[in-house]
Amino acid sequence: MKKTISTWQQFQESWEGVINFLMDGECIPFSYSMPSIEHIVDELRYDPETRITIGTKGKSLDLRDVAESVRRLSIEEALHSPFAMAHFKLQKFYNPGKLLDGFEEDVMEPWKRALKSAGFTWTRCYPILFISGPQCATNYHMDYSHVLAWQIYGTKLFTGLKDPDRWAPLETRIHCKGVQRPEGITEEDELTYVMTPGTVLWNTFLTPHWVEASDKIACSINISHGGLSYRGKLCRHEDELKLWQLEHPDEEEVLNSYTPNYLQ
Repeated sequence: MKKTISTWQQFQESWEGVINFLMDGECIPFSYSMPSIEHIVDELRYDPETRITIGTKGKSLDLRDVAESVRRLSIEEALHSPFAMAHFKLQKFYNPGKLLDGFEEDVMEPWKRALKSAGFTWTRCYPILFISGPQCATNYHMDYSHVLAWQIYGTKLFTGLKDPDRWAPLETRIHCKGVQRPEGITEEDELTYVMTPGTVLWNTFLTPHWVEASDKIACSINISHGGLSYRGKLCRHEDELKLWQLEHPDEEEVLNSYTPNYLQ
Protein backbone atom coordinates (compact mmCIF):
# COMPACT_ATOMS: atom_id res chain seq x y z
CA MET A 1 0.00 0.00 0.00
CA LYS A 2 2.83 2.43 0.79
CA LYS A 3 4.54 3.89 -2.24
CA THR A 4 7.01 6.52 -3.36
CA ILE A 5 6.59 8.52 -6.57
CA SER A 6 9.85 9.49 -8.29
CA THR A 7 8.83 10.66 -11.78
CA TRP A 8 6.27 13.09 -13.13
CA GLN A 9 4.67 10.32 -15.15
CA GLN A 10 4.05 8.41 -11.93
CA PHE A 11 2.69 11.57 -10.33
CA GLN A 12 0.30 12.15 -13.23
CA GLU A 13 -1.01 8.62 -12.73
CA SER A 14 -1.39 8.87 -8.93
CA TRP A 15 -2.16 12.45 -7.87
CA GLU A 16 -5.97 12.26 -8.17
CA GLY A 17 -6.43 9.09 -6.11
CA VAL A 18 -7.36 8.86 -2.44
CA ILE A 19 -4.16 7.26 -1.10
CA ASN A 20 -1.25 9.35 0.20
CA PHE A 21 2.26 8.69 -1.08
CA LEU A 22 5.85 9.88 -0.68
CA MET A 23 7.68 11.85 -3.37
CA ASP A 24 11.33 12.14 -4.35
CA GLY A 25 13.57 12.31 -7.43
CA GLU A 26 12.53 14.68 -10.20
CA CYS A 27 9.24 15.37 -8.40
CA ILE A 28 11.14 17.51 -5.87
CA PRO A 29 12.62 20.32 -8.02
CA PHE A 30 13.44 22.61 -5.10
CA SER A 31 15.74 22.99 -2.10
CA TYR A 32 16.08 25.59 0.61
CA SER A 33 18.07 26.09 3.79
CA MET A 34 15.60 27.02 6.50
CA PRO A 35 16.56 29.18 9.50
CA SER A 36 17.08 27.35 12.78
CA ILE A 37 14.00 26.04 14.55
CA GLU A 38 14.80 28.44 17.42
CA HIS A 39 14.71 31.39 15.03
CA ILE A 40 11.48 30.24 13.38
CA VAL A 41 9.60 29.68 16.64
CA ASP A 42 10.86 32.88 18.25
CA GLU A 43 9.84 35.07 15.33
CA LEU A 44 6.52 33.44 14.52
CA ARG A 45 5.21 33.29 18.08
CA TYR A 46 5.16 37.10 18.25
CA ASP A 47 3.55 37.60 14.83
CA PRO A 48 -0.15 38.50 15.23
CA GLU A 49 -1.12 36.31 12.26
CA THR A 50 0.40 33.16 13.77
CA ARG A 51 -2.15 30.72 15.17
CA ILE A 52 -0.93 28.97 18.34
CA THR A 53 -3.20 26.26 19.72
CA ILE A 54 -3.01 23.62 22.41
CA GLY A 55 -1.91 20.66 20.29
CA THR A 56 -3.42 18.01 22.58
CA LYS A 57 -3.97 14.56 21.06
CA GLY A 58 -7.63 13.58 20.68
CA LYS A 59 -10.40 12.48 18.32
CA SER A 60 -10.87 15.85 16.60
CA LEU A 61 -9.19 19.20 16.12
CA ASP A 62 -8.68 21.28 19.26
CA LEU A 63 -8.13 24.94 18.42
CA ARG A 64 -7.99 26.39 21.92
CA ASP A 65 -5.67 29.39 21.80
CA VAL A 66 -2.49 29.29 23.92
CA ALA A 67 -0.58 32.08 22.19
CA GLU A 68 -0.06 34.28 25.23
CA SER A 69 1.31 31.48 27.39
CA VAL A 70 3.77 30.42 24.67
CA ARG A 71 4.94 34.01 24.22
CA ARG A 72 5.72 34.33 27.93
CA LEU A 73 8.16 31.40 27.85
CA SER A 74 11.86 31.68 27.17
CA ILE A 75 12.77 30.26 23.77
CA GLU A 76 14.42 27.28 25.46
CA GLU A 77 11.22 26.55 27.40
CA ALA A 78 9.06 27.05 24.31
CA LEU A 79 10.98 24.44 22.31
CA HIS A 80 10.10 21.82 24.94
CA SER A 81 6.49 22.89 25.50
CA PRO A 82 3.22 21.54 24.07
CA PHE A 83 1.62 23.69 21.36
CA ALA A 84 0.66 23.63 17.69
CA MET A 85 1.73 26.64 15.62
CA ALA A 86 0.59 27.53 12.09
CA HIS A 87 1.17 30.47 9.78
CA PHE A 88 -0.86 30.76 6.56
CA LYS A 89 0.61 33.98 5.10
CA LEU A 90 4.30 33.29 4.71
CA GLN A 91 4.68 35.69 1.80
CA LYS A 92 5.22 38.49 4.33
CA PHE A 93 8.56 36.85 5.22
CA TYR A 94 9.95 36.60 1.65
CA ASN A 95 11.65 39.99 1.42
CA PRO A 96 15.47 40.32 1.65
CA GLY A 97 16.66 39.88 5.21
CA LYS A 98 13.35 38.41 6.36
CA LEU A 99 12.76 34.94 7.84
CA LEU A 100 12.18 33.23 4.46
CA ASP A 101 14.39 35.35 2.23
CA GLY A 102 14.57 33.62 -1.18
CA PHE A 103 11.85 31.05 -0.51
CA GLU A 104 9.71 32.19 -3.42
CA GLU A 105 12.62 31.92 -5.88
CA ASP A 106 14.09 28.69 -4.49
CA VAL A 107 10.94 26.71 -3.70
CA MET A 108 7.64 28.09 -4.96
CA GLU A 109 8.75 29.14 -8.45
CA PRO A 110 10.53 25.83 -9.27
CA TRP A 111 7.58 23.84 -7.92
CA LYS A 112 5.02 25.79 -9.95
CA ARG A 113 7.14 25.56 -13.10
CA ALA A 114 7.45 21.79 -12.67
CA LEU A 115 3.70 21.38 -12.10
CA LYS A 116 2.91 23.47 -15.16
CA SER A 117 5.38 21.56 -17.31
CA ALA A 118 3.74 18.30 -16.22
CA GLY A 119 0.34 19.50 -17.46
CA PHE A 120 -1.19 20.87 -14.23
CA THR A 121 -3.08 24.07 -13.52
CA TRP A 122 -4.51 25.39 -10.23
CA THR A 123 -6.49 28.22 -8.69
CA ARG A 124 -4.34 28.58 -5.57
CA CYS A 125 -0.91 27.33 -4.57
CA TYR A 126 0.87 28.67 -1.50
CA PRO A 127 2.90 27.48 1.51
CA ILE A 128 1.91 27.11 5.14
CA LEU A 129 4.29 26.55 8.03
CA PHE A 130 3.34 24.10 10.79
CA ILE A 131 5.21 23.49 14.05
CA SER A 132 4.26 20.86 16.62
CA GLY A 133 5.68 20.77 20.12
CA PRO A 134 6.92 17.46 21.56
CA GLN A 135 4.22 14.76 21.56
CA CYS A 136 1.68 17.20 20.10
CA ALA A 137 -0.77 16.46 17.31
CA THR A 138 -3.09 17.82 14.68
CA ASN A 139 -6.00 15.45 15.16
CA TYR A 140 -8.32 13.70 12.71
CA HIS A 141 -9.56 16.04 9.95
CA MET A 142 -9.83 16.55 6.20
CA ASP A 143 -8.47 19.38 4.04
CA TYR A 144 -10.15 21.15 1.15
CA SER A 145 -6.85 20.94 -0.69
CA HIS A 146 -4.09 18.77 -2.05
CA VAL A 147 -1.07 19.20 0.20
CA LEU A 148 2.62 18.68 -0.47
CA ALA A 149 4.01 18.17 3.05
CA TRP A 150 7.76 18.76 3.36
CA GLN A 151 9.29 17.84 6.72
CA ILE A 152 11.97 20.31 7.84
CA TYR A 153 12.86 19.63 11.51
CA GLY A 154 12.05 16.74 13.82
CA THR A 155 9.91 13.72 13.04
CA LYS A 156 6.17 13.44 12.50
CA LEU A 157 3.93 10.43 11.98
CA PHE A 158 1.54 11.24 9.14
CA THR A 159 -1.39 8.83 9.21
CA GLY A 160 -4.11 8.43 6.61
CA LEU A 161 -6.38 5.49 5.83
CA LYS A 162 -6.04 2.63 3.38
CA ASP A 163 -9.71 2.94 2.41
CA PRO A 164 -10.64 6.59 3.04
CA ASP A 165 -14.06 6.39 1.39
CA ARG A 166 -15.14 3.66 3.82
CA TRP A 167 -14.70 6.07 6.74
CA ALA A 168 -15.50 9.30 4.93
CA PRO A 169 -18.12 8.83 2.19
CA LEU A 170 -19.36 11.79 0.18
CA GLU A 171 -21.89 12.96 2.78
CA THR A 172 -19.17 13.02 5.46
CA ARG A 173 -16.72 14.86 3.22
CA ILE A 174 -19.31 17.48 2.33
CA HIS A 175 -20.02 18.14 6.02
CA CYS A 176 -16.54 17.50 7.42
CA LYS A 177 -16.07 20.67 9.45
CA GLY A 178 -15.52 19.54 13.04
CA VAL A 179 -15.50 15.86 12.07
CA GLN A 180 -14.38 13.36 14.73
CA ARG A 181 -12.36 10.21 14.26
CA PRO A 182 -14.84 7.34 13.79
CA GLU A 183 -14.97 4.53 16.29
CA GLY A 184 -13.63 1.28 14.93
CA ILE A 185 -10.53 2.45 13.09
CA THR A 186 -7.69 0.03 13.88
CA GLU A 187 -3.99 -0.08 13.01
CA GLU A 188 -4.92 -2.37 10.11
CA ASP A 189 -6.96 0.47 8.60
CA GLU A 190 -4.19 3.05 8.93
CA LEU A 191 -1.53 4.07 6.43
CA THR A 192 1.28 5.75 8.37
CA TYR A 193 4.43 7.38 7.04
CA VAL A 194 7.34 8.29 9.30
CA MET A 195 8.38 11.75 8.17
CA THR A 196 11.98 12.52 9.07
CA PRO A 197 13.69 15.74 7.89
CA GLY A 198 13.66 15.95 4.10
CA THR A 199 10.67 13.63 3.65
CA VAL A 200 8.03 14.87 1.19
CA LEU A 201 4.48 13.48 1.17
CA TRP A 202 1.45 14.07 -1.07
CA ASN A 203 -1.78 14.25 0.94
CA THR A 204 -4.85 13.97 -1.25
CA PHE A 205 -7.92 16.21 -1.36
CA LEU A 206 -10.60 15.65 1.32
CA THR A 207 -9.18 12.44 2.78
CA PRO A 208 -9.01 11.83 6.56
CA HIS A 209 -5.64 12.07 8.27
CA TRP A 210 -3.89 13.10 11.48
CA VAL A 211 -0.32 14.08 12.31
CA GLU A 212 1.67 13.48 15.50
CA ALA A 213 5.09 14.77 16.53
CA SER A 214 7.69 12.63 18.27
CA ASP A 215 9.32 13.57 21.58
CA LYS A 216 11.02 16.60 19.97
CA ILE A 217 9.64 19.72 18.33
CA ALA A 218 8.82 19.23 14.64
CA CYS A 219 8.40 21.67 11.74
CA SER A 220 7.08 21.25 8.21
CA ILE A 221 6.27 23.39 5.20
CA ASN A 222 3.03 22.40 3.47
CA ILE A 223 2.25 23.64 -0.03
CA SER A 224 -1.52 23.84 -0.40
CA HIS A 225 -3.29 23.50 -3.77
CA GLY A 226 -6.87 24.33 -4.70
CA GLY A 227 -8.54 23.72 -8.04
CA LEU A 228 -5.64 21.51 -9.06
CA SER A 229 -6.32 19.83 -12.38
CA TYR A 230 -4.41 17.72 -14.88
CA ARG A 231 -5.19 18.53 -18.50
CA GLY A 232 -8.34 20.28 -17.33
CA LYS A 233 -9.60 17.47 -15.07
CA LEU A 234 -10.08 17.82 -11.31
CA CYS A 235 -9.55 14.90 -8.95
CA ARG A 236 -12.64 12.80 -8.15
CA HIS A 237 -13.23 14.25 -4.67
CA GLU A 238 -13.00 17.87 -5.80
CA ASP A 239 -15.16 17.17 -8.86
CA GLU A 240 -17.82 15.65 -6.57
CA LEU A 241 -17.62 18.69 -4.29
CA LYS A 242 -18.07 21.14 -7.17
CA LEU A 243 -21.09 19.17 -8.42
CA TRP A 244 -22.63 19.17 -4.94
CA GLN A 245 -22.14 22.93 -4.68
CA LEU A 246 -23.96 23.45 -7.96
CA GLU A 247 -26.83 21.25 -6.82
CA HIS A 248 -27.14 22.89 -3.37
CA PRO A 249 -26.71 26.66 -3.90
CA ASP A 250 -28.92 27.52 -0.92
CA GLU A 251 -26.91 25.67 1.75
CA GLU A 252 -24.96 28.79 2.67
CA GLU A 253 -23.66 27.53 6.02
CA VAL A 254 -22.07 24.46 4.47
CA LEU A 255 -20.75 26.36 1.46
CA ASN A 256 -19.06 28.89 3.76
CA SER A 257 -17.21 26.05 5.50
CA TYR A 258 -15.21 25.50 2.30
CA THR A 259 -13.08 28.52 3.13
CA PRO A 260 -9.60 26.94 3.23
CA ASN A 261 -8.46 26.00 6.70
CA TYR A 262 -5.36 23.88 6.20
CA LEU A 263 -4.49 22.02 9.38
CA GLN A 264 -1.34 19.49 9.36
